[in-house]
Amino acid sequence: MSDRGPQDTLTTERGNLARLAAALGTGNGAKLTITQGEGVGREIELRDTPLIVGRSSESDLRLLNRAVSRLHCRVWRDATGYWLRDLNSTNRTYLNERPVVEARLKDGDNIMVGGTVLQFGEQRSVDGDAQNQLYDLVTHDGLTGLFNRRHFETLLDQEIARSRRRGHQFVVASLELDHLGEIRDRQGVSAGDELLKRCARLLQLELREEDIKARLGDGEFAVMLPETPIDEALPLLDRLRLRVGGSEFNVGGVVVTTTLSAGATLWTKDVASRDQLLKSLDGALYKARHGGRNRVASM
Repeated sequence: MSDRGPQDTLTTERGNLARLAAALGTGNGAKLTITQGEGVGREIELRDTPLIVGRSSESDLRLLNRAVSRLHCRVWRDATGYWLRDLNSTNRTYLNERPVVEARLKDGDNIMVGGTVLQFGEQRSVDGDAQNQLYDLVTHDGLTGLFNRRHFETLLDQEIARSRRRGHQFVVASLELDHLGEIRDRQGVSAGDELLKRCARLLQLELREEDIKARLGDGEFAVMLPETPIDEALPLLDRLRLRVGGSEFNVGGVVVTTTLSAGATLWTKDVASRDQLLKSLDGALYKARHGGRNRVASM
């Protein structure tokens, strides 16, 4: 694997996206994409038959979260377009943060069912002029496959609004690989990239499917733990720290080890904004770093 810098990676990603745009052709129709919660990343094609979302095995899209009713909501199409209807669910169906009984769907609308967010998208023709727009819509980090910072902040705003509305709390944590720069100096940029990918994979394996995982910077990850109190989050993060610290990674025939520092903070209704939450998160990570690294700290 040859070493490459950030600009090379960005150029490659832009080229891949341009080829993707050309390959999309002129397909029509609509789909739901799970952007948060159970099954994140999954795409559901909408057809002529109605789609029922719920916890029951009779549902077309089954979500096992306890906040989801057996038959929660219905999506269907008529001559005027696609529609959403709540099926007398216990916790209601939300469209763009507002409870609805019935509403017509527009491209980009967000449907919230329990802890799951489904984005409605209409598939249209994609031409060369749309390639830059396609790039702007990318939500994942090209190296690790986790969400990127921009999309993480969008999901964070959604979770703040949802938790404020329902009176829930949640935890956000910032995770940093210790001494990544030294590993890059000794083993090369490629080795550092491979280590980041392996650690991202550990995050995916160790955390719940509904937990949000993102890459914020070079060696910094973030996780969001919906409806999780701080006394449950801290042991979970410490297990993750021990898992990373106890692993040996074979990178290009060389055994590489690293440790993890983590800072965690609890969102409550007293936190006024996303910026205030992220400032508290920075303080928690600073506390872990300057406490000797390879530890979990909270604020």
